[in-house]
Amino acid sequence: MNRLFIYGTLMPGLRLEAEMQGARFVGAAQVPGRLVDLGRYPGYQSGEGLVTGEVYEVDDAHLARLDGVEAMVRGDRAASQYWREEVTVLSGALQGQRVQTYVYNRPVDGCTLIPHGDYRRYIREVGRES
Repeated sequence: MNRLFIYGTLMPGLRLEAEMQGARFVGAAQVPGRLVDLGRYPGYQSGEGLVTGEVYEVDDAHLARLDGVEAMVRGDRAASQYWREEVTVLSGALQGQRVQTYVYNRPVDGCTLIPHGDYRRYIREVGRES
């Protein structure tokens, strides 16, 4: 099983939640990094700050499907919109453990930083649908 940290439209109640059907919820978590507003979805980048999300267990076939959803081309980072990387969980039941997440793999010049790193809160604040 793979442990995957999600932070955007894949989360329950948001636009792509159906893509997570069959995954097992492990717990809420925060990881180091920052989120930027890319319009219809957020992008995670490593760096200063905290990003709030949830960790799920997914099998290899499910992870391969999610790679497609996230426009990740296995073995070709340059062609990928997102790239799966490992991050360390800073809070929650999995504190100190390594999990995978999708890192935005394109320039973010001109994109708005989501200052608190919580996408659900952000879309409520700006009055946007997921």
